[in-house]
Amino acid sequence: MDCLRSFFVDIDVQRTYATLGTNIKTWPAVSHNFWQIIDFNTGSNLILQGFKRIDLYGIEMIGSVYTDVGANDGAIVGDYGMNVNITGTNPLVNATFNSAYWPITTQNKFVLTKFQNKVMFNTPISGVTNINFGNFNAQGNGAETLNSVTLELELGFVFYYKYDGE
Repeated sequence: MDCLRSFFVDIDVQRTYATLGTNIKTWPAVSHNFWQIIDFNTGSNLILQGFKRIDLYGIEMIGSVYTDVGANDGAIVGDYGMNVNITGTNPLVNATFNSAYWPITTQNKFVLTKFQNKVMFNTPISGVTNINFGNFNAQGNGAETLNSVTLELELGFVFYYKYDGE
């Protein structure tokens, strides 16, 4: 078996989430100030080019999310995650649903989190043309204010792949 290659995508950004939008929810519980962020507005597309076909064998998220030390609206981050949507096909496994209680799909959509940060595939996602990063979420406690939380995102994504031709 040939060795897998890898490439790296880095997200390094500071974001302030405020209750003026719809991204943050806070709970003032005996000065613990629990909070949760769901950022539906995030989304970045990586469009792969230059190869006949790229087969993706795995994704790994490394890095961290933490509060900005200089901000007046810091917080303690307990967990965080991001959706990674991959446009490609998996030719060996295919299915249809005749009915389902849960909204089940066969899309190549993965949520990588602080505690579940790696997904490897025995059968690759073939013909990958687009990778979308979106729907960042985080939660924790210790919000300094109940109106906003400022976070530093330093996340890196490693993609393990094989390719066919240039």
